[in-house]
Amino acid sequence: MQNKASEVKVVAKTLDLALAQAARLLEVELGQVDYKVLSQGGGGLFSFLAKKIEISAWKKEVDFDELLTEDVQGEVEELSPAEVEALQVDLRKFCEEICSAISGHPVAVRAELSRGRLVLDCDDEYLASQVTKNSKLAEALEHILRKKPRHIKRELPFRIFVDVQGVRRRRETDLVELARDLSEKVHENKRPIVLNYKSSYDRKIIHMALDKDERVYTKSIGTGPNRKLMILPVRKKGDPELSDEQG
Repeated sequence: MQNKASEVKVVAKTLDLALAQAARLLEVELGQVDYKVLSQGGGGLFSFLAKKIEISAWKKEVDFDELLTEDVQGEVEELSPAEVEALQVDLRKFCEEICSAISGHPVAVRAELSRGRLVLDCDDEYLASQVTKNSKLAEALEHILRKKPRHIKRELPFRIFVDVQGVRRRRETDLVELARDLSEKVHENKRPIVLNYKSSYDRKIIHMALDKDERVYTKSIGTGPNRKLMILPVRKKGDPELSDEQG
């Protein structure tokens, strides 16, 4: 089911231009845009000069389970169970080496394959304090780990998620619960709420947690470091106009 609250209509000379413009209006990546063609073409002797296409576009529906477990794109050869297990061991050991170098002493890492994610949980107080202050440290580790298994010459069969003493997974749980509480508040008060989260990862968790909530919808406002997430009630016919204010 498409989100009518975030649907836009665009007229452009080509479909590619229309989709690019729709992506900008919806504030999503081009691959996240779904659409239908409303009209196409022109008339008259010089129709080739005036040919245009009109589309209705909206953000693609995404399952909440895909929040942190994005599917591998394209058709790739699957790894055997033995290869997957060996890859997990290799990544766990590599993660231990990196974390130990950062902390200055040996760090144990536990690996668990869950919901399409390889969770690498580092048992270290220092790293836990650093990740709590700045989640980008864990994201940087994930980036390094994704580049490690070049020898397999194919897509990884799982997403890599670095955690430290469960800090990030608890953060996910807290944000999802917060998102649901805020959804109730927005729905009851019929007033938008603006969330000033600096982390794009935090905003993504809240956005995806509410993606299937038909009572509210989310949108990003601002740019760069001033980017914020807004939760708004879905308007019904006859409802008054909403102002972009914090509830």
